[in-house]
Amino acid sequence: MSETVDTGQAPAVAPTDAVAAAVTTAPTDEPGAAEVKAATPKALYFVRRVTAMQDFELFFVTSVATILLVRMILAATGWPQLGGGKIHFAHLLWGGVGMLLAFILFMAMQGRLWNFLATLSAGIGFGLFLDELGKFITSDNDYFFQPAIAIMYVLFVVLFFVFRALGRVDRMGPETALVNSFDFAKEAVMRAMSTGERDEALYVLGRADQTDPMVQALSAVLREVRVPDSGPNAAQRFWQRVTNWWTRLIGRRWFRRFVLWWFILTTLVWLLNPIAYAADGSSITLMDLGGMLSGTATGVCTILGIVNWRRSKLHAYRWFERGALIAILIGEFFSFYQYQVWAVFGLVWMLVQLGVIRSMISVELAAAATRLEESASGGA
Repeated sequence: MSETVDTGQAPAVAPTDAVAAAVTTAPTDEPGAAEVKAATPKALYFVRRVTAMQDFELFFVTSVATILLVRMILAATGWPQLGGGKIHFAHLLWGGVGMLLAFILFMAMQGRLWNFLATLSAGIGFGLFLDELGKFITSDNDYFFQPAIAIMYVLFVVLFFVFRALGRVDRMGPETALVNSFDFAKEAVMRAMSTGERDEALYVLGRADQTDPMVQALSAVLREVRVPDSGPNAAQRFWQRVTNWWTRLIGRRWFRRFVLWWFILTTLVWLLNPIAYAADGSSITLMDLGGMLSGTATGVCTILGIVNWRRSKLHAYRWFERGALIAILIGEFFSFYQYQVWAVFGLVWMLVQLGVIRSMISVELAAAATRLEESASGGA
């Protein structure tokens, strides 16, 4: 017995009929054959989703934001406790509820919308759970255990690299492409697809084996999907204007000079920091030493970028990028240990700098590709 849901709208296509038609009419090697035999089934156990990186990013950002928001709210309200007497409802419990809700949604519901909501709930739950790390690793259940924030930061850095490794689809095989294409087809059944979504689905399916009858059938289904004729919405138009403005800004000469002088000033700060500690005469802890060494490494990378500025701006930006990554991945660990959650402001600023650098790298690479294409066309 099958279950159907009346959405009040006629489906854009009839996937079952389209698949059947495509399969029965696909070309065969044997004349007069009525059907195309499906490819030999394979046992596929490790197939990654091409949209996994979007969910990873949502989970990552939601978890970090939850920890920061909880700590700031508790600090602003005098660290209250929910409960009375011997009863205390730690927000670890609410984190468990959030992750439980995510498990239920993942297991029970189909579609990107519910996958988004489940990932959002998982991120909030994990953030509430991890925020009480200090209680888990101390004998006296110390929520304010100083290294806890730094340990959380290391954990998120590790998760970032794990997510990047799992989310890469640049080497997507034909089987992975075919399996993921069925996810797009399911979305076409549940709701109207946009032009971008259909193009993405056809691009992924294009990476599959085009001689496979199943690929041919699914391609026919996706190509028959009708998409709305409406153009980009207000948010998309606004984002496009912002993107165009930013591209023009980072391409201007005065902005590049501003970036250069900014990194010259920050290099002086990084390199003068150890001198300031020595002049102060205060004792230097292991965390202070680690912060100074990472700052010095960042400063050295920036100096190498400044040296390469006139010869190659792309090489200079690459050195600036390396310095920013050292500051983010290593230096911020010591900052979070010393300044706790308030070190997030420094992290946000470093992320902004990294974003600016990578945007300028993209502009330089695009300009280099244009020059190469013009040179090739001129020499033809």
